[in-house]
Amino acid sequence: MNDISSSVEQMTQGHKRNVQQLAVFYTSHNNIYAINIAKVKAFVIKEEVTINDTPSDSSIIAGIATIRGEPVTLVNLDAWLGQQKMSMDEYKLIIYCEFNHKKVGFLIRDMLDIVEKTTEQLRHTEETNSKITYTTYVRVQEKDELCTVFNAEQLLKDIGWTDDGEEAVNRYVEAPLNSSKMVLAAEDSGVAREILRKFFKKANISYEIYNNGALLLQRFKELDPNEIGMVLTDIEMPEADGYQVASYIKENHSNIPVIVNSSMTTDAVKNKMNAIGVDWFIGKTDVEALYETTKKFLLK
Repeated sequence: MNDISSSVEQMTQGHKRNVQQLAVFYTSHNNIYAINIAKVKAFVIKEEVTINDTPSDSSIIAGIATIRGEPVTLVNLDAWLGQQKMSMDEYKLIIYCEFNHKKVGFLIRDMLDIVEKTTEQLRHTEETNSKITYTTYVRVQEKDELCTVFNAEQLLKDIGWTDDGEEAVNRYVEAPLNSSKMVLAAEDSGVAREILRKFFKKANISYEIYNNGALLLQRFKELDPNEIGMVLTDIEMPEADGYQVASYIKENHSNIPVIVNSSMTTDAVKNKMNAIGVDWFIGKTDVEALYETTKKFLLK
């Protein structure tokens, strides 16, 4: 466990080698799931923290854990995924994460490995199951086993931490942002794409949204760069991720603002994106920050 925890920061350098690092773990019944290591703050042994039961209407919420002196909402992934929950003492670990500046812990049965996958090895499956971002294969006891990377944005929406964006768009988009230039966006989460569409329409912005970075870069190369006022990109995407998008644009058209729109809001992720030369970083589904940032860079 200490080896895994100590390697987190080292493993998050994967964008320099065009790979994503996945923390692979077991849920109930030996189902294999994974999460991008860049979202992980720590791996915590469950027995070493205090967990308080918290009244909740949701079977997904397993209680509140005190981790590093802070209250952290515990989520039972088995319950959310529609699998049979185990008893609390069967969950050995907590994956302590940060999404959109919110701290959450995932109860898991046990860790399996940390693996590197190129973006080409990730298969996008959100169209068939909104709870799954993509799938890949990992080696377990000499066999290739299917591994599922779950959709964090959908989970946050399901536990009530993210709404559909309608109210926030109406509240924060104070006036249309009239610009002759287009915004290109790459976002692999359907939840986040829908919020972006509502925002762009309300703000009267010309836009195109693509499901991954490869499609955005393909379209970018077809357009006159002078037509593009801003690029908005997620980080964690199959085929080509946000690191590749930002790197290409900043290397070839450094004057075009690149804004990172991601649920990965840890300082380590921000530092790596800043090293590429991105212009700004906002938490995914933060409509207020999205409006202020777009106004700043699109109308400059």
